[in-house]
Amino acid sequence: MWLVAAFVCAFVCVAQAELLISLQVSVRYPKANLGSTAKMYLRGDNAGLSWYQGLLMSEVKTDEWRVTLNYTTLNAGNRLEMKAIVNDRTWQIGCNDIVFLPSSDASVTLYPFFYTSQGQYKVTKNIAPPPGSDILARPLVIYTPPSYYENTYKPMRNVLVMQDGQNLFDDSTSFLGISWHCQDTVDTLVVQGRMEEILIVGVYNTVDRIDEYTYSVDPEYGGGDGDAYLDYLEQSVYPYVQSNYRVQMNQPNMGIMGSSLGGLISCYAGWTRSGVYSKAGCMSTSFWWNDEDFNNVILVEDPPPNPLNYTVYLDSGDSGDSQDDKPQTLRVRDHIDSLGYTLGVNEFYFLDRGGQHSEYYWGGRFWVPMVELYPPFQEDVVTLK
Repeated sequence: MWLVAAFVCAFVCVAQAELLISLQVSVRYPKANLGSTAKMYLRGDNAGLSWYQGLLMSEVKTDEWRVTLNYTTLNAGNRLEMKAIVNDRTWQIGCNDIVFLPSSDASVTLYPFFYTSQGQYKVTKNIAPPPGSDILARPLVIYTPPSYYENTYKPMRNVLVMQDGQNLFDDSTSFLGISWHCQDTVDTLVVQGRMEEILIVGVYNTVDRIDEYTYSVDPEYGGGDGDAYLDYLEQSVYPYVQSNYRVQMNQPNMGIMGSSLGGLISCYAGWTRSGVYSKAGCMSTSFWWNDEDFNNVILVEDPPPNPLNYTVYLDSGDSGDSQDDKPQTLRVRDHIDSLGYTLGVNEFYFLDRGGQHSEYYWGGRFWVPMVELYPPFQEDVVTLK
């Protein structure tokens, strides 16, 4: 009897191992950009796909193509990377679309782009503060990534809000005539497949920069209107962007970044308003402010954001006046590390050897937080019912 039982068990186990699972892959893209006779193909590295020859997708309706991939339960959980290809010749630009094969029938939708390798930026009108606020109105400079106007179906799931907006893209508006050239960095990394696309909201500074970028009063420099400035972003700036751009601005999609005092208010915003932001980039941050109270007060008294839902990037140079705040930044890094964060996972630190406190150095290493905070994205899989 035990032989029969063993045989039955083995048969059942093999049968279970060979159960088929289906992943329905859809591509959304404006066919008007392709021509009426164009066909869509899919290549990849798993679930029956190959990098060497494309699998023809069916055109199920205008601007949508679909193919079903089949695999067994033995492959469930494995990584699948894939790309759409027009006429099996023109590859989608940027990083591969990534899926971890689900354990039951599911679907995923891809939003590729094929022809545009540069984003665009433009300056908006002045954005007024909410009634009763003393914060000054100012324009925004908004960068849209390469795919934004090519594939109008694609949602922008990464929004990065940056301080000192006039210093980010254009030398003619930047402090001392040197900008970060953020558009060149992001365009290059996106095309190379090293980062996800992002929409950047650059918020211009004003004559009240010190007050707006500090959340407490420093005995020597004053300040302390940082929370009013952050309220202005949430109540005036973000609704404007939401109304005028194809973006998702809920917490998992929102990042905030700045340098110097702009890094201070960004780090403070990410830490104390974790319901709004999931990432903060703090470059050459003025952690010296008010006797290092970010390290000595904020990190002590305010509960840390959940490390599963929040990522922080810190950096500094090590040259020039005060070593570009390197000692203070290291103290903040070590303190955050003690609060449940892990370097290289949800906390990053970069030392720019020879780096000084200026736009030139911030622009030169802007690529570092981009690849750390915005690595290639895992696509969302929806279970089929």
